[in-house]
Amino acid sequence: MDQQFEAARSRLARSVVEYLSKATNHTYANLVSVGHRQDFDFIDIDLELQLIQRRRVPIRTLEPIRIYFMANDDSDAPIVLSRRKDFPIGMVHTNLDRLADGSLCLCIWEEGWADLATNLTGQVLVERIRAWFSSMAAGTIHDMDQRLEPLIHTGSNTLIIPPGQVEGPWHIHAVNTLAGSMTLLMSNQPSANEIFANNFAIYAPELPAQTHRGLASTPSDLGALQQLCLELDFDLVRGLSDWLLQTSQLEGAGTHLPMLILTVPKCRTDGGPAEEHEVWCFSFGDTVAVFGERLDVSLTVNGVTQRKILGDLKNVNLGAIQLEPWRVVPRLDRIAARRFSGAAKSADTRLLGIGAGAIGSNVAMIATRSGLGPWTVVDGDISLPHNTVRQVHRNNVVGFPKADALRYELDLVLAEGGNASISVDVLKPGEQAEALRTALHQSDLSVDFSASPAVLSWLSDQQINRAVSAFFGPDGSDLVVLAESADRLVKIDEIEAQYFWAVASDARMKDHLVAARLDRIRYANACQDLSRPLPPWQTHLLCGLAAGRLAQILNEEEPSLRVWRLNTDSGAVESIPLPVHAVSRFGIGKIRVTVSNEAVQIMRELRRDVGRNETGGVLLGTFDLVRNVLHIVSALAAPQDSQQAPTYFIRGIKDLKPQIEQLSEASAGRLHYVGEWHTHPGRVPARPSRDDEGVYAYLQNHMGPVGSPFVMAICGEKDTWLRAGWLERGHLEGIIAHAAE
Repeated sequence: MDQQFEAARSRLARSVVEYLSKATNHTYANLVSVGHRQDFDFIDIDLELQLIQRRRVPIRTLEPIRIYFMANDDSDAPIVLSRRKDFPIGMVHTNLDRLADGSLCLCIWEEGWADLATNLTGQVLVERIRAWFSSMAAGTIHDMDQRLEPLIHTGSNTLIIPPGQVEGPWHIHAVNTLAGSMTLLMSNQPSANEIFANNFAIYAPELPAQTHRGLASTPSDLGALQQLCLELDFDLVRGLSDWLLQTSQLEGAGTHLPMLILTVPKCRTDGGPAEEHEVWCFSFGDTVAVFGERLDVSLTVNGVTQRKILGDLKNVNLGAIQLEPWRVVPRLDRIAARRFSGAAKSADTRLLGIGAGAIGSNVAMIATRSGLGPWTVVDGDISLPHNTVRQVHRNNVVGFPKADALRYELDLVLAEGGNASISVDVLKPGEQAEALRTALHQSDLSVDFSASPAVLSWLSDQQINRAVSAFFGPDGSDLVVLAESADRLVKIDEIEAQYFWAVASDARMKDHLVAARLDRIRYANACQDLSRPLPPWQTHLLCGLAAGRLAQILNEEEPSLRVWRLNTDSGAVESIPLPVHAVSRFGIGKIRVTVSNEAVQIMRELRRDVGRNETGGVLLGTFDLVRNVLHIVSALAAPQDSQQAPTYFIRGIKDLKPQIEQLSEASAGRLHYVGEWHTHPGRVPARPSRDDEGVYAYLQNHMGPVGSPFVMAICGEKDTWLRAGWLERGHLEGIIAHAAE
């Protein structure tokens, strides 16, 4: 065994020999021999495999393999062969052709060898090959959600084709050359670069559909390509000769260079639908005229090419006509972009974004690169010079509408556009009102990037499919994303109200809405022409998180509320999910009131805690004086100096005012005292007594003139009753039935 170890010149080969000959644990592989063949070392191994009982592919429990290694150089991947003469032909992740000695090459590697080699020990290599055989036996080596396997290898020159359905006509749009390799950019439309485009004559047939299988060798001559096409039930040479004799080809035969673009539809199973189209491209070093003569179908005399009357394809040595294979790469559409970005969404999603500023433009751009869209961008502002620091817009669009500029940038990302823009302020749409209404109705998701409470509230009232809001905290170090449920049972403004309560009451959110001391920069002459400094790296980091969250929301049904807090010194980000509670809604006339289930649950728990006594406290909420909407989000417990008894409750005041002020300050002034609540004991209906009516009258007399809404709630055993009033808007009553506990 020492002699065999010395015989291996490759470091990786020596590692395999060392492992198989000296490892103390069972290696599940037996070293048979080590040898040389010119510039290669090879190792023969018998693998012991643990396989499932019912195998999709006839893999045996003992499989003989040979591994070739580059001698004295591990810069190339080892070549793994099956030594079994009857190893099944045509399996995916194998080569179709056996070598001269009858062995078959197995496709073990999908990663780049330079990256894989850094951690590949002899043991890891052996186990990697054993796992390949086990997966092949189980039929899981190629999952149903994986792309279909290629039919042949690729080449060095590159042909970039349009995305989506592969079909002609083919036109050369542009050409580039780098390090001796050529890249042609193709289009389905005639090219403006006619001088270059006219240098090529393209023959582009579609072959019969094929089931994906093992990998065939790439043809390097016309004979090998013809043989491959015949195996695929297509006579390439006959079709090629007919094409060469067309009048359009004969007229330019002396200058045109022939190029083959063959399209092969691929199926996952025999007789199944075509899932993909593989495109092969080959070029020749001669003109169409010379190529026609070599095929013995045309003749050129005095610069004129014409049909050869007595030509015969049977006399042609097809193997002598060399081919240059090309790599074929389709441009990205949204489907391909989703695949490369790992997005779970399978179909396009119509997105509408309100606001094309720092967060809106960057999130829309990242989402577009991820294949999410198309977008309708809505913004009524123009791009100004300072916007280029944090927004997608560049200097060339300064002075142009932001919405149009962003739509233009988004359309340049992929090979398909489809994005739209509406340059309008949603709060004052004017003549664009109908266009805006239609866009909102047609969008699957409407996203508010405006950081405007008024816009968020406006969006909540629209007839849309679903709303999301994303915005930065005051100092730009925090990100907030609110999302409605797919059924909109909790709307975006109701989630915003719960967000303010969470900010004020959750210790993790301390100082979230307290802006750090930052100097404002004046970018123009008006009093309000001010902007906060915000580093682009910070913007991009948070926008990346927002775009990632947006992709997740598209695959979720429930409402959500999440905050990311960025430490700008260390770069650490804390992700804080916050609960979203269902709500009860009431409305009459001009008043609308919502009550979160959390507020009701707090009252019920406090009622239960005091036993037979009555208890109570104050209600907190947010309100909108323009929309006449009140959101009740929480209830505070009775102060310590309150009087509680089985038949009455008198709320105290100890430490209550500082507590409310603290909560209001933590929520940036959005949380307010909105009224009183108390309980009724069992068997006493949750309806107002004469004393309760006096409490409500007190609220009306003291809060009504101020202009804020006022509420009284009574929490009973089976339900909670409430009454709300608002100056000039009237009063409403509602009952919330308690869920069973």
